[in-house]
This record gives sequence, C-alpha cells and structure tokens, in this order.
Amino acid sequence: MLATDGDNLGLDSFKDLMLRTCGLSFGREREKTLANGLHRRMSDVGIASQHAYHNLLVSDQAEFNRLVELLTVNETYFCREPDHLKLMINRLAPEIMASRPGPVKILSAGCSTGEEPYSVAIMLRERYGDDCQRLFSIAGVDIDAGVIGTARRGIYGRYSFRGLESCLQERYFEPFGPGEYRICDAARSLVQFDTANLLGAPYPQIMMSPDIILYRNVSIYFPDQVQRTIFSRLAELLNDGGYLIVGATETIHHDVGILTLVERDSLYVFHKRLAIVIEERRRTGRGQASAGLPGHAPSRPLVSGKAPVRSTIAPQPPRRTTGPAALPTDSGRTAGSLFDEAQELARTDRGDNALPILEALVTAQPSFIKAQSLKACVLLSASRFAEARATCEDILTRDTLCLEGYLILGIIAQHDGNRDEAYRRFREALYLDASCWPAQYYLAGILFSRGDVKRAKIGYETALRFLENGSLCVNGRSFFPLSFKAEQFITVCRHKLSLLKEKG
Repeated sequence: MLATDGDNLGLDSFKDLMLRTCGLSFGREREKTLANGLHRRMSDVGIASQHAYHNLLVSDQAEFNRLVELLTVNETYFCREPDHLKLMINRLAPEIMASRPGPVKILSAGCSTGEEPYSVAIMLRERYGDDCQRLFSIAGVDIDAGVIGTARRGIYGRYSFRGLESCLQERYFEPFGPGEYRICDAARSLVQFDTANLLGAPYPQIMMSPDIILYRNVSIYFPDQVQRTIFSRLAELLNDGGYLIVGATETIHHDVGILTLVERDSLYVFHKRLAIVIEERRRTGRGQASAGLPGHAPSRPLVSGKAPVRSTIAPQPPRRTTGPAALPTDSGRTAGSLFDEAQELARTDRGDNALPILEALVTAQPSFIKAQSLKACVLLSASRFAEARATCEDILTRDTLCLEGYLILGIIAQHDGNRDEAYRRFREALYLDASCWPAQYYLAGILFSRGDVKRAKIGYETALRFLENGSLCVNGRSFFPLSFKAEQFITVCRHKLSLLKEKG
C-alpha cells in the first residue's frame, strides 16, 4: 500500500482523480489494484514522489491513459452471453430495419479488445451474408487505447474462442503465429474502433445516433452516480425506437426510469420509445385544460375558464372522492367515466392521450385523488420526474393516506440518487400498507446496497411472496404501477436472493 505521510498523498487523492476523470471507482476491495498500478507506473517513469506523479497525471493525458490501461480489467471472449446477441440479431435489428430505411447502427460501449463487436459482425454475416455491408454499421469504443489497438489488429489467442463454435472460428479466422488467429477481412471491415471516455466529452463521431447500444459488463466498475450519468448520456445518443442492452446482472441498477425496461423473448432490454410532442399543450402550459378529449371536437374545451393559478391558501384536510360526480363540462360525462377512459389509455401505453383528460379532471375536482394518482403514474412512466413529484406533493397536502404519493416520491428520489429520501418514502408507504410489494422490493434494494444482508433478504422474500401469489395491484389499484411486470420483478428477486445466499 502507498503510505499516507510525508511526501505521500495516500490513495484518496488518486481515487478521487480516477473517479472524477473517467468514473472508475476503487473501493476497499480494489485499493490494492490501484496501489500496485501506481507503484508500477511511478517506477516506470522514475518518479518517487506521489505529489509529483499526481501532478503528472493531471497534466499528461498520455500518462493518465497508461495508468488507466493498467487498472482496467479487459477479460472478454467471443459470443459472451450469447442470448442477448441472438435477440439483437434475430428480433431487434429486423424490427428497426422494418421501421425505417438506412443501415442499422450498432454501438459496443466498452468493447475492450473487440470480441463483442466482432461477434456481432460474425452473427450478422451468418444471417445476412454480403448484404451486411449496406444493412449494418458497427462501432466499438473503449477508454483503453491499448485494447483498442488490439481490436484493430484483430489477432486473438485460443482463450478468446471458448464461447465460439469451432465451425465459426474456422470460417472467420485464419492462423496467425503460434496459438493465435486473425479475424477475416469480411468481418473486420464491418467494425470501426475508437477510444472514448464514457464519462468525458465529447464523444467520437462513430458513437453518434446508434440504433442499438451494447453496454454489457462495463458499469460494474462505476459507483451508482457515475452509472446513472453514463447511462443517461448513452440514452441521449440512442435513436428513438432504439434499444440499450446491459449485462443480465446489471439490469436492475439501470431501471431508474431513464429508458423503458421491456421484455423481449424472455430477456429484458431497455427501449427508447418514440418521442411524443404535444405542441398545443406546451403552448398553453401544464395546468391549462384546453386540449380536447378523444372523440370530441377539439374546439370545445373540456373545462371552460382560465388556466388555474397555484393556490396560496392552506391545504384542505385529507378527503377522498368516492362518487362519479358530473363535471361542469359540455360533454355531459361523469368524472368516473372519464377517469375510466384515462385509466384504459394509460394501461395500454397511451399516456399522452390520458394526460389531457386527467388534467381536466383534477382542474375541475382537485380532491379527486384517484385521478391525481393516475396522473402522477403517467408522468412517472414518461420520465417527467419534476412534474410527477409536484403532483405527488400536491396529493399529500390533500390526502396524507395516499399510498401512491409516497411510492412515486420514493422512486423519483431513487432515480435522483437520494437513497436516504427514497428509504424514508418507501418506509412511509409500508406504514400505510405492509403488503405493498413495490415498497418492500425497493427498500430491499437500498438495504442490499448498504450491505444489510439480513433485512435485504427479508424484503426480497416478502416482495417475492406477494408477487408469486399474484398480488400485482397496489392498495387495490390496478393502474399503479403502470409499467411493472410481475415476471420481471420475480426474476430479479430470485437473483438477488441467490446473491444474498452466497453472502451468507
């Protein structure tokens, strides 16, 4: 270990530099790796002072890159975790090809020595033959310039082929020296490589506008906030309708509302749904009820009068709206029938159509808590977190017993990286209803991250028990949570319990 006195900085300054600059985290279990890497590079450049070497890292990008190359683990092989690759080749890519003209662009983010993007090229050639050149574009990036150099050379040892069928190795590789093989030009020509710091800026041009991003077994090196930042940046790059694929054990860490988690052929991937722009709503403002209902003439507003002004009076005591009172509108429909329509629209992934109805309902009847709650759920599903938070805060001033309000605030806090706030909100939900499985599930995740094995195990077991019994509804409301799929959470609960069992 590096000393911490005299001229020595200790590890903390180097750990902070690595985290701020490229997102690499060196917790207690990886401190020895960092210390050994620093010792080796300081010896190689002939510097004994840690202060001097730290200054060199800050001022010399080439030396910083050499240290990163030494510290990053680049263990990979051809056709690693093949199920996701087969899903991409056989279903996701054809779906994108059918939706628009032009080549499908595939990005391998954190590609290491190139086995992953070359695996994609091989599998695409197996299905599409020579048409691959016009149908697909593949890019691979990594922070380590050394591994990118290896990828560009395309020469691999026997260990890289342990996941590849022997017939494919014979078809796409040729012997190149003792125990080494070089990839053929037909596959190599499909792939471009470049260096990229996923936390830094700007990204190289080959990363722009991908349709599918492979980001597998990379985020395990990053702390939570860095994971969230990089995932958000990659999501922004992704074309509408595109997919982002992470490693099987990484899925739950990225399910924070940035992209939609969807199931395809029993596998879970993240989907960037087509952007929906409601220009009239943007012009009139969030609270103004001027949008027409589906099936009604748009020139006849649901609620007449001016846009509501935020109230400055004290909140009213909690009370629930129970009956389908008639709205003061020209439609002649009751609040209950309109709510049912909005609920069905939201349930069938048409939240943009449900929102104008819900906004009109809550404008006319602010104490209609079910409509307020459904509106918050729709906003959450659309990743409109600030609006969802404001709606929930308004709900809780009117009804302190609204379970959905606490749950959604907890999910938003978790998305923002505020685990203490998320923990408090999920606990408040459980005070209202101990059988609330989403609160049990998310609390277990927070406890798991804190190393509280016993309580995390209890939480996952409780959530799993409710889910396996078919208790997907929360507090009797089938509309919350809108996008939760029982099978997805059952799978994650079982996986987490297996990890906790290993920890004892």
